[in-house]
Amino acid sequence: MSKKEKYDIFAIIFGVVVTIPMLILTFTIAEDKLGPSDVKTLIILPLSLLAYLLLIYDFLVKTFKNFKKKRFFDEITLTLIASLVAFIVGEYVEGLAVVVFFQIGEKFEDYAVNKSRKSIKEVLDIRSDKATLYLENGIEKIVDPYDVNVNDLIIVKSGERIPLDGVVFKGNSFLDTSSLTGESVPRRAKEGDTVLSGVINKGSPLIIKVTKPFYDSTVSKIMDMVENATNTKTQNEKFITKFSKYYTPIVLILALLIAIITPFFGDYASIDSWSNSFFNAASLLVVSCPCALVLSVPMAYFVGIGEASKIKMLIKGSVYLEDLAKLDTVILDKTGTITKGNFVLTDIIPVDESVSKDEILKLARIAEYNSLHPIALSIIGNNKNDIDISEWKNEESIDGEGIKGEYKGKILLAGNSKLLDRFNIPYIKNDEIGTIVYIAYNNKFLGSMVIKDEIKEDSEFALKEFKKLGIKNTFMLTGDNLETASYVAKKCNIENVKANLLPLDKVDEVKKIKGDKNNKMVAFAGDGVNDAPSMSIVDLGISMGGIGSDAAIEASDIVIMDDKLSTLTKGKRIAKRTLNTVYINIVFAILIKLLAVIIATLNIIPSYIMWIAIFADVGVTFLCVCHSLTLMIHKKR
Repeated sequence: MSKKEKYDIFAIIFGVVVTIPMLILTFTIAEDKLGPSDVKTLIILPLSLLAYLLLIYDFLVKTFKNFKKKRFFDEITLTLIASLVAFIVGEYVEGLAVVVFFQIGEKFEDYAVNKSRKSIKEVLDIRSDKATLYLENGIEKIVDPYDVNVNDLIIVKSGERIPLDGVVFKGNSFLDTSSLTGESVPRRAKEGDTVLSGVINKGSPLIIKVTKPFYDSTVSKIMDMVENATNTKTQNEKFITKFSKYYTPIVLILALLIAIITPFFGDYASIDSWSNSFFNAASLLVVSCPCALVLSVPMAYFVGIGEASKIKMLIKGSVYLEDLAKLDTVILDKTGTITKGNFVLTDIIPVDESVSKDEILKLARIAEYNSLHPIALSIIGNNKNDIDISEWKNEESIDGEGIKGEYKGKILLAGNSKLLDRFNIPYIKNDEIGTIVYIAYNNKFLGSMVIKDEIKEDSEFALKEFKKLGIKNTFMLTGDNLETASYVAKKCNIENVKANLLPLDKVDEVKKIKGDKNNKMVAFAGDGVNDAPSMSIVDLGISMGGIGSDAAIEASDIVIMDDKLSTLTKGKRIAKRTLNTVYINIVFAILIKLLAVIIATLNIIPSYIMWIAIFADVGVTFLCVCHSLTLMIHKKR
């Protein structure tokens, strides 16, 4: 804790300790004689003034800084003037109470903001502050990540965080990617694999060839996005800023008129008449202070963004949090958004009992051994070491059809139906949903294999939740074939489906959906690379699991780091709660202010006017801040 923080806490505690007994004395024996004077002058005034002087240090510093920036009217200026006038007219405890409660309200705001900043900082802690260069002859040199160039080799040992994006040059290990994706299971990294900055090496040392400078790395882009998350103001925040700018001078002029003109409607020659008019003016200044709005509204958005970061959702600004709350139409890409984007061998169907599944799989793995196609990788599996390709020769890749080669001197084919048609081999068509790979050996059809892109475990649940959260229209746009797209759409209860779309076709479809008047707030959720053009033309671009791509961070307004569609539903709940909190704060603050201003202006309850003013200002601010803090209370579902 800094000296400044210790001082602030001491001043507030001292202020509270003084205010309570002085308040009791004010309402009981303030006018009683104590020697040559009275209790109010000899006890209440000096103690209240001492506590007041300790507390207004911050006010004076902030007011001075504001004046230097030519900002003459804000909530601090109003509070300072009101408290000074209260002391001038002899209402010492009221003047002290104004600044005590204001400071307590600000401390509560600081607590909420710091709590949210801490949760956001957890995202920023993925940065490494050093890199180890791997030089010739195995020499290692620790440097700042900014000093590492593209194509340099760095070594990352077990337990260390990868400082820059790159490709594994040498080594084999497992990476903890939870800081980026939230995934608890370590991912394997081998030679040739792309690795991202921010993840932790959990196994053997890796030598990595750097592909991006530090300022352009994944971790730097994430940090930049999070640090600037509160720079974009919503319409509500802009309204409060403009409101305060014009509202404050109007209140000052009105208070000045009350102080000067009111005595002329009574006994203007009486000191009490002028004292009362100044006291009423001070009460109006206190009651009119827009602290509740100025503090609680931006704070609610900041807390909301902080809570979203806890569920691995990065939101670029409060305006996008508000858009998320109002979201009613979502356009989804299929691969990598609804489905996992990694193909899995789900079934092997032999032509008859004379052929085993193991034999078909063995021949398919041999044929696909040298292919890097995702379909081929799903057939080969994680281990290539048990595949004997010593008798595999004359391999030929036929575009759009498959692989042809010789195994033990006989022709082996692995591919789609077009490949078997080319070589006039009769086969049994497989009508299952998914990608079908047919296997033929020695001019004989052996059977087929079914490859599917698995639907994410949470996709069906998330899409059911959409309608409960006010998302009435959901569309799926994909370049995949209609059969596969229809299957996924049926499983996930998506009614609007468009398949076989090229990237430009997808953009055209997005424009049509955006142009429909029934779709008021439209979002596009995709992988952030191929879908960047579509993201740029909707109200809200959401990148699903595209944290490693430049397009994901640059084109999208929201990045979902854990690649889960259900995170979008959680985020929308947070956004809706945030927006509801903002609206309640605004309505509550304005209604109480209006009521208190009427009471102060008409002098309805003169004896308690300053205390009503304190409640309408500091009390309402305190309640609004506490209401914003409730956003941190999670409801488990």
